[in-house]
Amino acid sequence: METFAETLSQSCVRRSAPVIFVMLGTNPYPFERLLAAVDCWAAGSGEKVVAQVGHTTMPVDHVECHDFVSHDRIREWIDAAEVVITQGGFGSLRDCLVAGKPTIAVPRLPERGECQDQQAEIVDALAAEERVIALYDVDLLPQAIEAARQRRVVSPYRSNIPAIVAEAVESALHLK
Repeated sequence: METFAETLSQSCVRRSAPVIFVMLGTNPYPFERLLAAVDCWAAGSGEKVVAQVGHTTMPVDHVECHDFVSHDRIREWIDAAEVVITQGGFGSLRDCLVAGKPTIAVPRLPERGECQDQQAEIVDALAAEERVIALYDVDLLPQAIEAARQRRVVSPYRSNIPAIVAEAVESALHLK
């Protein structure tokens, strides 16, 4: 029996059906808002959608879900995908940027109980650099997917965001 990664890679090579890969991360909070939108889109598109869902356990009918998988497997799925849709966590965004994939970033929102931290800051910064498509209204997911498919990925990845983060951390450490 083929492994899933082999199947995913082969389907991309054949281009018989585009593949969308979704990452909800390993945050201990569910991200049902995004998974429900992706499932709804997949129902109408007929395209293959694979998701790493972590703690999001809601049932879906049109997305192949995997809860926790190795980081190597995640990178394989990113590499094989046509478009990646991800939550706004740093690790997920970093992996998409390094792979040079068209990326839709949907920040988890603390006010909706989706996380404790503020993912919007990094998503907005990367969107301003045209590195990702920031998506706050998941009802606009179909338009975001089409925009991602048309987007030319800026490469190689260079940003001043790591310096900004380092400066903020250093500043916070000196305040204590």
